[in-house]
Amino acid sequence: MLVAVLLALPGCQRETSSSSVDLVLPEGVGRRVELKPRSAFAEYVELPELRRELRITLASYPLSCDTYVAPGPNDLLFVLTLSTPPREAFVPTSIPFGAAPAVDAGATARVGAFAVARQGDRGFDFPSGGTVELRSVDLSPTGSVSGVLSLEFPGDGTRPASGAHGKFDARMCHGG
Repeated sequence: MLVAVLLALPGCQRETSSSSVDLVLPEGVGRRVELKPRSAFAEYVELPELRRELRITLASYPLSCDTYVAPGPNDLLFVLTLSTPPREAFVPTSIPFGAAPAVDAGATARVGAFAVARQGDRGFDFPSGGTVELRSVDLSPTGSVSGVLSLEFPGDGTRPASGAHGKFDARMCHGG
């Protein structure tokens, strides 16, 4: 039954790719791990009059758009959320990596990015620093989003170093 469900989701799940993302999880002095995505997908949402969001999910284990599965103790999940003001489209560009947009930012919201990672039952927020380069953006139901992560926070005495470096290629979740 599970095999049938996974085979029915080709637009939401991507097979293992040869690329990987190097993560420095903000823990201790910064713990380095390699994320080899077995699943990579993107979701696009328009929030009228507030913002547009593009969420890119990379997981080291089988995951789909339709069902969330929490990572196991040795699994990694990395979620990058990009946001733009409501009238700006996502196009190939370099986006500064920063904190999550304010809930009440409305039409004054700027282009921005924030990321979280999970490993087992532990969650990690990535502080501001670096950029996300979108190289291609096709938001159609059969499209994909690709780019390069260059996130870097060196640590500041109160928070440990963190970062994410590498290429990503994620298929869009199917339209509903």
